[in-house]
Amino acid sequence: MLICVRQLFFLEQTPDGKKLLHKADLKFKRSILTHEIGVTQKYNIILDHPITIDISRLYKGGSLLDFEKGGPARIGVMPRYGDADSVKWFEVESYCTFHLLNCFEEGEEVVVRGCKAPAAILACPELGENKFQWFSRGFNFQNNAQTSEEYGYLFHHVHEWRLNMVTGQVHEQNLSGTHFSMDFPLVNGDFIGLKHKFGYTQVIDSKESSSAGMTKYGALAKLYFDEEPLANHQMEGNSEQAIKIEYHKFEENVFCTGMAFVPKVKGSKEDDGWIITYVHNEESNMSQAYIVDASKFESEPTAVVTLPQRVPYGFHGLFVCTQNQA
Repeated sequence: MLICVRQLFFLEQTPDGKKLLHKADLKFKRSILTHEIGVTQKYNIILDHPITIDISRLYKGGSLLDFEKGGPARIGVMPRYGDADSVKWFEVESYCTFHLLNCFEEGEEVVVRGCKAPAAILACPELGENKFQWFSRGFNFQNNAQTSEEYGYLFHHVHEWRLNMVTGQVHEQNLSGTHFSMDFPLVNGDFIGLKHKFGYTQVIDSKESSSAGMTKYGALAKLYFDEEPLANHQMEGNSEQAIKIEYHKFEENVFCTGMAFVPKVKGSKEDDGWIITYVHNEESNMSQAYIVDASKFESEPTAVVTLPQRVPYGFHGLFVCTQNQA
């Protein structure tokens, strides 16, 4: 996690961590919390959204961390070894994005894909507010309406920003619609920074999350960025879904945490590999690892491994193949 307290430094080091290759002060004028950066073949992608850190606010009885609704938001495109003056900034709709799916260059555009919500779940409810009601309203699209300050503010969807490096124009689009909230996105690691066909996310069980007062993930999703949604996958109402999505749903009262893509050694296609995730059955109190064939996403897991102990919700990491280590 990156925390900016007045200054945000971009650092790059050697794979062994022994030598600093590049350091740049991005000269931010406010203290923000940003969780990830993106990369393309030539650029670093920087998120500047209105999740602010303010000690003076804390002194006045407020929160140290707060999401400033409607506050200014932008995305920066920085040359790989650039500095603050070399960043090209794009003003975008106010948003909260902790996790990026992927970024890549396409013609004159830099394409950024990530999970976007109208507000930050880390900001938490105001002091004295019922957290269960706060979660319930946050994940709920009342009467299938659009998000508002009162409802749907925690609902994450897969979002695309197309940043034109020549004209400075921005085109934004909700790709996954409003049927299911989703987060913790990833791609096949061989396609990081490159144009890709597929992406994967964890799907939030909004009902269970609302009643528990914490986020629970009851399924996985596979996104087909080059294909339109199938008619038989549509549900009642207008979901605004722009791409095809497949779901790998878990049994009742089974929830996952953490997800990784493991490529097949001799795979020839982008989705030749497995999705591995930890799951916990809240009825039996059993924890397991599910191994799902990414090319047969809606099928039963290829393998299930029972674990000797519980893996806490929220735990997540990265799969690194030995042959790719420095």
